[in-house]
Amino acid sequence: MHICHIVFRFDIGGLENGIINILNQLPSTDYKHSIVCLSDYNPDFFQRIQAENVAIYALNKRPGKDFGYLKRLYHLLRQIRPDVVHSRNLNTLECQAVSWIAGVRHRIHGEHGWDSEQAKTRYKPILIRKLFSPLISHYVALSGETEHYLTDKVGITDNRIQRICNGVNTDRFSPSSIASPTAGPTTDQALVIGTVGRLASVKNQQLLVRAFANLLRDNSPISDQLRLIIAGDGPCRQQLLELVKQLQIEESVSLPGACNDVPALMSSLSLYVQPSLAEGISNTILESMASGLAVVTTDVGGARELVHPGYNGEITENNHLEQLTAALQHYVDDPQLLRQHGSNSRALAVNQFSIDTMAGHYDGLYQRLTQGRKA
Repeated sequence: MHICHIVFRFDIGGLENGIINILNQLPSTDYKHSIVCLSDYNPDFFQRIQAENVAIYALNKRPGKDFGYLKRLYHLLRQIRPDVVHSRNLNTLECQAVSWIAGVRHRIHGEHGWDSEQAKTRYKPILIRKLFSPLISHYVALSGETEHYLTDKVGITDNRIQRICNGVNTDRFSPSSIASPTAGPTTDQALVIGTVGRLASVKNQQLLVRAFANLLRDNSPISDQLRLIIAGDGPCRQQLLELVKQLQIEESVSLPGACNDVPALMSSLSLYVQPSLAEGISNTILESMASGLAVVTTDVGGARELVHPGYNGEITENNHLEQLTAALQHYVDDPQLLRQHGSNSRALAVNQFSIDTMAGHYDGLYQRLTQGRKA
């Protein structure tokens, strides 16, 4: 079966990493894949795909209104003849019309989340989704929140939606004593707080920096044992560096840039924090859970499907500095609870969010659609 995955750009990110996990896990004897990028792709990131029979194409869409890429997509689809087109998020939705014109019989669209809480209520995106919905065979919602959005806002019937949560490789991400070479200075007694992601405003790492500064101030006797690592790169990097300098916490904070070995980095942490303003189902939360870490996250997207307060972490109000500081302090005060919540995180990841479970759901969906049975 030939699956064509359509994305805006194939580069480091949660959505794209999810595609890699699907491709690497589905049996190569049963599938071949094409990845079509509306703009372009990162060749190094593409090398993470271990599956056979995977091709990648770039349509080189220019910024702004460049409708020529739709013509290029049409000719490409006629050339490669996929059995299924699987697009992701709003910026690839119009490709479903081209897929229909090109004669692709089975068309799936995945909704992964939003860049802001306000995006969920905007009328124009809802109208666009309604407009294209007759062309789509089936929807994949990564969280309960996106599933409810599709049914309540867009008007998609339940029988056209399947919720498939992201999965995590629990062998690759596991508790370990291996320290990351990018983690910065630590000691055996250090409590290392960390987060991984794009340094972008929606990820709101500024909130974590301010909460960590409060933590250092309130725990002056042991402040030299507290560390913060913010791994990733993006447009907010300089702003974060300036904030760290302004708060005079440079010696306790590390911004190592993009991380090529996330499992090792996760293994060097004591506590994972996701301070985002908006999320879908966070891959990095899943990775931290599989790594045996307690998780503190803001109450956005599918956070409550992954983190159960008082069991494997804590959930704070969105963009609430005092609550985030208090959640961090809770774990500083109780190392035994930190370890117990980390152990619970690992158990949840293994039992409910394994990559095998996720791949099995996608395999079942693709097979049912192409064989004409109800998805």
